[in-house]
Amino acid sequence: MPPSSKRAVVFLALLGVVAGLAFALQLRRRGGENRDLAFGRPIDQAAPASLAARRATAAVGERAMQHCRELVALGPRYFGQPGWSKQLDYIVKTLGQHGLAAQRDTWTDRRELITFSNVSATIPGDLPGRVLLACHHDTKCTTGHPIAEHNFDFVGANDGASGVGLLLALAPVLKERRDRATVELVFFDGEESLDFHWNDSRALFGSKRFVRRHLEARARGEEPAITGVVLLDMVGRVDLHIQEDLYSDPELRRLCWSAAVATGHEAKFFRVAEAAKDDHVPFLRAGIPAIDLIDLKGNPYWHTRYDTLEFLSADSLRAVADVVLTMIPNIGPR
Repeated sequence: MPPSSKRAVVFLALLGVVAGLAFALQLRRRGGENRDLAFGRPIDQAAPASLAARRATAAVGERAMQHCRELVALGPRYFGQPGWSKQLDYIVKTLGQHGLAAQRDTWTDRRELITFSNVSATIPGDLPGRVLLACHHDTKCTTGHPIAEHNFDFVGANDGASGVGLLLALAPVLKERRDRATVELVFFDGEESLDFHWNDSRALFGSKRFVRRHLEARARGEEPAITGVVLLDMVGRVDLHIQEDLYSDPELRRLCWSAAVATGHEAKFFRVAEAAKDDHVPFLRAGIPAIDLIDLKGNPYWHTRYDTLEFLSADSLRAVADVVLTMIPNIGPR
């Protein structure tokens, strides 16, 4: 190759690198990776959008509940526990039974020296970009804390199993319906704070890593954009109440409320508005629209020994499934 041609190739390559770095910087500026989030205002519930309701069958709720039973039977499911690896195998196996190839991203955090593992699977659609439907699969570590009352038996039926169970139950439904949007199912690890009380710097390990890797891949032109994130966390309680999370993207909150009204589940949604830090936060900080469907405010079983199967309901899981199925076709470009 002549010297002039070599210089041209090098110049073009440098241009590509500069453009990629500029793109990554632009994405980071949109959200501010280390900037705290401001509370939003509650939406106006008086005028929900008119949406076509999409309903899950009763079998979806029962199937989600059965997944929860099998996951809880594995015992604690946080790093280093036998139930952690068994649950990961269960997720991968179940997705495979529905014809979905699971991808595992396993890494060791350099500061904590803990190994985590995210799992994802993609249901292809026709539109550019993709919608993430996500949950966390780890349970709270309730052993080894310096304060005695922070150590107890914890099986995480709602806080852990309900999100995983519902995502696994929705996987074959979403695959069969084939929304125009590409839907990526993501099971995050390391959501729970390592300290018993919340500590930003020692929590959300899986979602932080996912967002960082996504921004890097976008900068290299290797991944489509994420048009929206719907996070499921604690979605199975008998007396279900999904709060309006005030960190969440306001347009997605409006969409969620409209879907709840369309499916007749408004009594289970948005009676209380309060912010919660969860796996949606790293996406919001990166400028990616995200919403957290979480039953946290006023939940008496959260992070207690009473977060057990007897307080879960297949009907609650099905209600959330209805709302999610109604939301997905309306997220991003249509």
